Amino acid sequence: MTTAPGNETDHAALLALKAGLVGGSSESVEALTSWNSSLHFCNWVGVTCEGRRHQRVTALDLADQETGGSISPFIGNLSFLRVINLSGNRLDGFIPTEIGLLSRLEVFNVSNNALQGGFPLQLTNCTRLITIWCNHNALTGIIPDQLGSMPKLQILALRGNNFTREVPSSLGNISSLIRLELGENRLQGSIPSNLGKLKSLNILYLDQNSLSGKIPSSLYNLTNLRKLALSLNQFSGTLAPSMGHHFPHLTGVYLGKNSFTGLIPPTLPNVSFLQEFDLWRNHFYGNVPEGLGRLEYLEQLLLGRNNLGSENENDLDFLTNLTSLKLLSIYKNRFQGMIPYSIGNLSNKIEYLVMGSNMISGHIPPGIGNLVSLVGLGIENNNLTGEFPSSIGNLLSLQLLALGRNRLRGTIPSSLGNLKNLYTLGLEGNRLEGSIPLNLQHCSRLQKLNLHSNKLNGTVSMEMIGSLKQLIQLDMSNNSFSGYFPAAVGKLINLNYLDISINSFSGEIPTELGKCLSLEFLRVQENSFEGRIPLSLASLKSAQYMDLSSNNLSGGIPYALQDLRFLHILNISFNQLEGPVPPKGIFTNLTGFSFQGNEKLCGGIPELHLPKCSSTNKIKNEKRRNMSTLVIIPVTVSIFFGFVLVSIFTRVVCRKLSKRNHAPAISPMDGARYLRLSYKQLWDATDRFSAAKIIGAGSFGSVYSGALGGKLIAVKVMNLEKHGALKSFKAECKALGKIRHRNLLQILSCCMSLDYKGSDFVALVYELMPNGSLESWLHGSRVLNLSQRLDVAIDVASALEYLHHDCEPPVVHCDLKPSNVLLDADMVGHVGDFGLARILRGRLSDNLSQEQSMSSLGIKGTVGYVPPEYGMGANVSVKGDMYSFGILLLEMVTGRRPTDEIFNANGSLHNFCKSKAKNSSIFDIVDSHLLAELNIENNNYETNEEDVNLKRVRDCCAAIIEVGVVCSVDSPNERMDIREACKMLHNTKIKLLGRRVSSQAKCTLAITG
Repeated sequence: MTTAPGNETDHAALLALKAGLVGGSSESVEALTSWNSSLHFCNWVGVTCEGRRHQRVTALDLADQETGGSISPFIGNLSFLRVINLSGNRLDGFIPTEIGLLSRLEVFNVSNNALQGGFPLQLTNCTRLITIWCNHNALTGIIPDQLGSMPKLQILALRGNNFTREVPSSLGNISSLIRLELGENRLQGSIPSNLGKLKSLNILYLDQNSLSGKIPSSLYNLTNLRKLALSLNQFSGTLAPSMGHHFPHLTGVYLGKNSFTGLIPPTLPNVSFLQEFDLWRNHFYGNVPEGLGRLEYLEQLLLGRNNLGSENENDLDFLTNLTSLKLLSIYKNRFQGMIPYSIGNLSNKIEYLVMGSNMISGHIPPGIGNLVSLVGLGIENNNLTGEFPSSIGNLLSLQLLALGRNRLRGTIPSSLGNLKNLYTLGLEGNRLEGSIPLNLQHCSRLQKLNLHSNKLNGTVSMEMIGSLKQLIQLDMSNNSFSGYFPAAVGKLINLNYLDISINSFSGEIPTELGKCLSLEFLRVQENSFEGRIPLSLASLKSAQYMDLSSNNLSGGIPYALQDLRFLHILNISFNQLEGPVPPKGIFTNLTGFSFQGNEKLCGGIPELHLPKCSSTNKIKNEKRRNMSTLVIIPVTVSIFFGFVLVSIFTRVVCRKLSKRNHAPAISPMDGARYLRLSYKQLWDATDRFSAAKIIGAGSFGSVYSGALGGKLIAVKVMNLEKHGALKSFKAECKALGKIRHRNLLQILSCCMSLDYKGSDFVALVYELMPNGSLESWLHGSRVLNLSQRLDVAIDVASALEYLHHDCEPPVVHCDLKPSNVLLDADMVGHVGDFGLARILRGRLSDNLSQEQSMSSLGIKGTVGYVPPEYGMGANVSVKGDMYSFGILLLEMVTGRRPTDEIFNANGSLHNFCKSKAKNSSIFDIVDSHLLAELNIENNNYETNEEDVNLKRVRDCCAAIIEVGVVCSVDSPNERMDIREACKMLHNTKIKLLGRRVSSQAKCTLAITG
């Protein structure tokens, strides 16, 4: 390639610029590869040239290429540049000062990168600049006063950085300014009155800072303003009553979470194009202005957490004629009066109607059933009366229904069974009566069901309880339920909170409760339960609170309850229990253990002041000896003749059994070094493979917990009646036989033997992972915080990196999913279940490697995690694991399984995240449990000052989703390599911590996860 005289400088500058960049996505690699071609540089991707004789570079556009690296200072040699757009990449380092040499520059856009350092002051030398976009980087320091001297600047966007000190008053001198974005920084002080001179300003974003003071009166001169965002600051004072006259073109007003007071401006209905109005969490009082119905474009009205309302019957009259409303929140105010009968005409687009914690009275109008787009309806904690309207059953999109703490009466309508998308149903604290409608069993997605403190009665249906398998919280306390409590409660494996106290339940406490391994709070007091305390309650290893008091329980206290190390409250008072009190665990907690009213208890620690048990034990032992005397002679005779009858059979069979039941089992795989364990050892370790020891079940067998020589173990017993179980067993033994990594679940033993019936017995023995599977944390009652999720993601990535790149030959897992990621006591992730794993023939290459099947199973993974090429007959490859890993990452951030019902035939978790993973809407797809932990409410995305910086949280979620999306694209060749994924996740962890670390620290992080 030759260059014309005069543009050699541009050519050299571009090559220097390329040297500093690193290709990320396939698009960016392709773009930078074109810069190595023989084409003239004006034909390179992202480069635009102009000029008749000597073409010079006038535009450099590499936006959204996921390019890494840094910006070379040689960019300052492209002296004809008018446009620089490097946004949406992964650039770090500093903005070079040589940018100030570009006197023709008009557009400078480096948003959505990881650039550091202060604002480049030399940029103010570029007097032709029209736009400066530096949003969402890591820039620090102050915003320079010199920006006020830029005569043509129309857009100044510095949102989402770490700028400090005050907003420069000199910005008011930029008369051409149309858009000013300074939100999500750490700015302090007040709004400069000088900003009122910006007559052309359309958008002013100062939200999410630490600004204070009142809105300066000069700001009302900005009559062209369309969006005003001051939320999440410390502003005070009142809004001008004439605000609606001053800002006639406003479409969005965001003032939430400040300390504003006074009345809502009565001129607000004059802002005819208003779409979003947010006053959430301030101190406004008085009536909402009449005439809001004239705002035909109003979609969001957020007035929650104020003191609004005049406490009269007309308080809610403003709710009429809001025909475009999608979200209304008046939660926690002082509104009185009745819900207008015309509420059904409100808007067929409304999705959220949040009216809880007011003083609203009267009936719920049946017309509310016309709001068919409702996703959330909350009118809890008011003074509502009348019957529960059956028309609510028409709201088929409803996910949250909260009507608790009112005075509703009548029965629960069976039409609620239509709400198959319902997650939360709260009807507590009303006067509802009758039985629970059987149709409620159709609400199979319910996670929280709260019916406490009503007048409900009758029995509880086994079919209903057994159908609500997603339940996390069930509260039926303080009613009049009777009969046996259904044993089907054992199917509620996600149940965390169960309260059936203060009813008339009878019979025994279901032993099946021991299967609810996530249960932490159990309250069954003040019923008529009888019989013994179920021994299975000792399986509830997460239990913190148990109240069994005021029943008719008898017998002894199970000693195993003393091993529940998280249990800090146990109340067994006022029963008929007898015998010794265990001496350890909760029974040593004088404030947490209550036992009054059980006159026959004895023993325990001395501080309980109970009588000794010695005399009682002597009497019982004497009775046993007397009974032995009565039966010992006939039993001895029977045994003698029994031996005679079976002696021949015993000689033939026992030799074989004794060799294989008691002798150490031999590993079926050559070269693998495992513990040599017998069937008897595993039988003893798992308490005879007790059902109470089952901690999981898979396609080919059940998993039992146990203890062997003081070491906690998990024993996976293969169901040999299942086709492929034996091949899966051999595959897993071979895959893990010679590999070692801290993030891989290690096999302690592969046992092949006979059981005591003479049948073949095959089992895998692992070290027990006390915190269960990632699946139970993502979709159970326990919640991982963001940092923990990121740590587990890095653990899984490290395991895959080892399997794909450091094993000889490479190993493909083939079934990566949350249930196959297990967490140890320190919450470190371990990838397990290699029953479908394959070893690749030869070393890893860029092409799809041929695989040497370790089992002939036709299955190549689990629906939702299987890459699309496998369904078309493609060979197993490491690219397939990357697809599964990408889906796993998206599930970890969104909390949605890839098989979620919201993904119809044309949708997928990948497309769902790809379409919505923008900075402005990232929290719309983040797991609701994670948002709740971060105290992010509604669409305000609030974070308290003591919580993790909101920007870091948003960027972290976006980065994880970004990796997940790239890993789960349909084309295998376009998927990210696991090494690049590891690097990006480690960098994301560093940014979440808010600090840079040395290369040595990065190395340590890579090793420890």
